[in-house]
Amino acid sequence: MTTQSLSGRAENIWAATLASASVLGSWIFACMMPFTAIGVLLAATLPVRKAMTWMAGVWISNQLVGFLILDYPRTLNSFAHGGSMLVASVAGLLVAHQVLKMRKDEGLLSLGMAFVAAFVAYEALLYVAALYLGGIANFSADIVWLIAKNDMIWFAGLLAVRTVLTRALPRFYAPQLAARSA
Repeated sequence: MTTQSLSGRAENIWAATLASASVLGSWIFACMMPFTAIGVLLAATLPVRKAMTWMAGVWISNQLVGFLILDYPRTLNSFAHGGSMLVASVAGLLVAHQVLKMRKDEGLLSLGMAFVAAFVAYEALLYVAALYLGGIANFSADIVWLIAKNDMIWFAGLLAVRTVLTRALPRFYAPQLAARSA
């Protein structure tokens, strides 16, 4: 893929598309939100600060759907787990950003490497949070693999959506994945 910057408007349209996908995903799949997939795509397509801002927007959308529609428990522990998801999501995005920066491209291999590194960072931070907040049983190999598969499917699907949108609506989505500015 060729590297180029998106216009501010195209960046916001793309990020809003990802945020919308997160709302839909939160509503349909509840706890299986693909924060890593969205974080890597934001890291690959937006300047890092804007990507972090949109990641926070994705997270808050997920939390609002959870607490207002899916009736997540309104306890201090539940809010703390949600906060740990924000920290882990932004950390995963930053890890993806660094991998892509080191690789100096946004080709499929680099995106795949960024995805794996971001997923490991995300899950590791959630594991540390679970040591203090409870929920360590959610880190069995079967559950982590299920979450990894979910994120991989979302990542592939959102990447495909990105490809279709850039070809069908280049004015709004720009022709390629863009480089992030530091």
